[in-house]
Amino acid sequence: MDSAADGHCTDWLQTGLIHGVTTNSTLVAKAGATSVSSTVKRILDSGTAEVHAQVLSEADAEAYQQAMALASLDPRVRVKIPFVTSAGRCRAGLIRRVRDAGVKVNVTVCTSRAELYAALLLQPEYLSLLWCRTRDAGEDPAQAVRAVASRRALTSTGTRLVIGSIREPADVTAALDTPCDIVTVPPAVLEQWIDHPRSVEMARQFATDAEGLVA
Repeated sequence: MDSAADGHCTDWLQTGLIHGVTTNSTLVAKAGATSVSSTVKRILDSGTAEVHAQVLSEADAEAYQQAMALASLDPRVRVKIPFVTSAGRCRAGLIRRVRDAGVKVNVTVCTSRAELYAALLLQPEYLSLLWCRTRDAGEDPAQAVRAVASRRALTSTGTRLVIGSIREPADVTAALDTPCDIVTVPPAVLEQWIDHPRSVEMARQFATDAEGLVA
């Protein structure tokens, strides 16, 4: 699930429908928080199996320290590192250094097949494609996921493919139709995705017909 809000994490984790939580600076800021590490700790307290937290700095030396600090919070923490900076600089060197230090890395902010292929060479534990942003860029995200999954099979890496940047309920289904391993979904979209009028209509009929019956 994509969130940094305590209530979202606790409520959805209790349903058993989600496995972990992903955050970034945008989600933390929207939640009204000021500290990534404090936010991660609160999410961990909710009982999540994994928390994917993103480094803040675009300076590699500082980002490395942030990655190590996040990883030291709990074994369930996975560190997200954008594949490129806001200036377009590739962060492969940083990613490799953090991985070599034993940290489980999620390479994110990939919106093209080329970026995914390149990032896969680094053999991160997780590789994230931004579904809707890839589509916005003019590339079919489903084809991109299938292509990188095929490439992963050829290289025999253990990288898990993650899909983020989900905006609509239909995006969730389309993403799950691909050979990805994880789909991260905002709480509001997740709620809409599992809500179908026909199912509600049938449940209402059952409830009506159950009146006057005994178990």
